[in-house]
Amino acid sequence: MRVLVIDDDPIYRETSRMFLSMYGRAVTLAQNGNEGIAHAAETDFDVMICDLEMPDMTGLEVIAAVKQMPRHRDLPIIMVTSRDDAMAIDRAFELGASSFVVKPVNWTLLDHYVRFVRRAAENEITARQAHANAEMLSRSKDNLLAVLRHEMKTPLSAIVGFTKLAVEAQASGDVSALREQLDFVRQSGERLLASFTDMAAYSDLISHKFEFQPERIATSWIIGEVLDHRSHKVVSRGVGLVSREACQACFINADQTLLTSAIVRLVDNALIHAVDATRIEVAVEEAEGGMIRFSVADDGAGMPGDRVASCLAPFAQDNMSLSRSSEGLGLGLPIAIEIARLHGGTLAMTSEIGKGTCVAITLPKA
Repeated sequence: MRVLVIDDDPIYRETSRMFLSMYGRAVTLAQNGNEGIAHAAETDFDVMICDLEMPDMTGLEVIAAVKQMPRHRDLPIIMVTSRDDAMAIDRAFELGASSFVVKPVNWTLLDHYVRFVRRAAENEITARQAHANAEMLSRSKDNLLAVLRHEMKTPLSAIVGFTKLAVEAQASGDVSALREQLDFVRQSGERLLASFTDMAAYSDLISHKFEFQPERIATSWIIGEVLDHRSHKVVSRGVGLVSREACQACFINADQTLLTSAIVRLVDNALIHAVDATRIEVAVEEAEGGMIRFSVADDGAGMPGDRVASCLAPFAQDNMSLSRSSEGLGLGLPIAIEIARLHGGTLAMTSEIGKGTCVAITLPKA
């Protein structure tokens, strides 16, 4: 355990080091607030012990400065005071202190104080993470119910309605109308099937039940397959689909079918959600650290950066209202994320208003 001791009293500093070192603690000493803040800025500590009264700056100022550091946001801090100042102690707690001891310190119990505040801090972090996870699960449940309501009700209503119209067309002998109504029924059934297929695929991926068959393949094959799968669909929507291969003779170890499906999903995502897009680019290039990056970028309206994280969550879309025009369960990007992880890679999404959105999958080079 790494302990930072900040005190202007040299006897207290050395005594702290002696007693804490007896229990195997790695102790760093600072003779004033500025030196302590400098140590905290450079090194991660598990506990900080800080005197409340020092000549250059008070312990309250030190606590406030240390708690502003991201690396020490959860650092447990023990205040040391030589006087009965309840107001100062209350202020220290407001700034983020965890406990306090009064001089003269009971040295035989000092390590117990250190262990206690460290354990309390760990429990607090665990509880905070559990609360965050519970909130995330609650949001996922709400999103799932909202999406299913939209994605199940719409095609089912269409199937029922067009089936009735098909029966009427058959009774009247209108073959053309019958064919048209049955085609609508087919489209609605295919939409339902696609939704259930996505749910099954996502379930298999997160439960590690998906059959993974990697092989050494050229990155150009993946780009070629993506274009073969989606060129007609994209062009039929009045959007241009282009490719850019900045990686010559590059190979990766991948499941060709799975990886292609992930990038196809990125193209579909751009086609569905990129408002006012006129062009979608599918690219592959070398990245730092011996990696290969596949990316799908559009020139649509884009979105604020703070909304990107919600788009990557399962059963979520940028627009979650029931009146949204885009269809889908919101599983395209989460499935692509899991496929990227299966290949030992990552998926990242960036977006800027007025400039479009780019989603990239980065994988190790073979």
